[in-house]
Amino acid sequence: MSLLRLLATLPFFVAMPALVGCGPSHAQIEPKDVVNVSVRPASGQLLFCPGDPFQVEVVAKLKDGTSCSNVDPNKGCMNEKDTVIASEMVRIQGSSGIVGGGNFIWVPDKDVLKTADTGMGLRGWLESATGGKSMEGEAQLEPVYDCQMQQTIRGARGRDGEMGAPGPELTISITTLSTPFFPDAALLRLDWPGNRAYMISPSADKPVRITTYGGEGGRGLEGAPGERGRDGKDATDECADGLDGTNGGDGGPGGRGGDGGPGGSIRVILDDANADKLKGRLLVQSLGGPGGDRGPGGAGGKGGRGGEAGALKAGDPDCKPRSGKNGALGKFGPSGEQGRTGPNGPAPTFEMGERKQMFANEVAIIQRIEAGKAK
Repeated sequence: MSLLRLLATLPFFVAMPALVGCGPSHAQIEPKDVVNVSVRPASGQLLFCPGDPFQVEVVAKLKDGTSCSNVDPNKGCMNEKDTVIASEMVRIQGSSGIVGGGNFIWVPDKDVLKTADTGMGLRGWLESATGGKSMEGEAQLEPVYDCQMQQTIRGARGRDGEMGAPGPELTISITTLSTPFFPDAALLRLDWPGNRAYMISPSADKPVRITTYGGEGGRGLEGAPGERGRDGKDATDECADGLDGTNGGDGGPGGRGGDGGPGGSIRVILDDANADKLKGRLLVQSLGGPGGDRGPGGAGGKGGRGGEAGALKAGDPDCKPRSGKNGALGKFGPSGEQGRTGPNGPAPTFEMGERKQMFANEVAIIQRIEAGKAK
């Protein structure tokens, strides 16, 4: 399949919003002055990992011999330092994925099967409302899977004070896969309740690691608040002092965090045509979930109000009654205990199956990938 046809599968381009504030100057370039356009990941490597965002660089070579980049201000664009192409002129298109927001970020599709045989095409050009469109630059990126070599699946977190849910019951099916880029790859399909995912081990020395966990225990319950102090008694006699309010009670202790959930079961089904070879392509374990955080201690109770002073006695200069003092705020209660880590799950079980049955829904896709030719 040609690059142009690949790009046509996603007829989408983005004009990035103009940057504001401090930073490099933005050059308005006449598209007719562009003699060449190149497009590539800003890393300089013509590689991508499914689902892993990357920045796209578009470089325009001009008639004056200078080059301008949309992200690198050090190219010497139009003989100006610290200058990039005005972002509203830049157009980017890809055969896989979507734009990931500003600053020219592209996010490839996470599904490894969609690009295993074709890689991903990029296209870039400059365009303005008055100056038209420049020629286009194209690049073909090869897939790598470094960002997908580990998968972590967790059970649900427990409610406050309760144990976490058990880890998921996971089934892993694995078969050989020969792609145009990795002739000795392996394809893994992961199934757990309500979910399905695919992973690729590109070579025998790069097994994937899959870890399941029981759910995290819920946070311990908050301690009970301290009781409010009693109000001091108001004075009833002339010149008498009001009584002090009592201190608020201390808050109660926080509850113990919920225990982590137990690890779930893992069942591995190996393609019987290459079972011994495939078993080394994955590292799997089922672990108990972490214990929940300790519950916070309860808030201290508010101190009681001091009693009102008695009335003044007429003609008595020594009559100086005082109101009672308010009671002090109670102390916070102590935190509870941390929940315990849940027990690990059982050892993974291994069995064998026929590829045509294990991957009945993916046979056509696998055949397409294995029939592909590297670009």
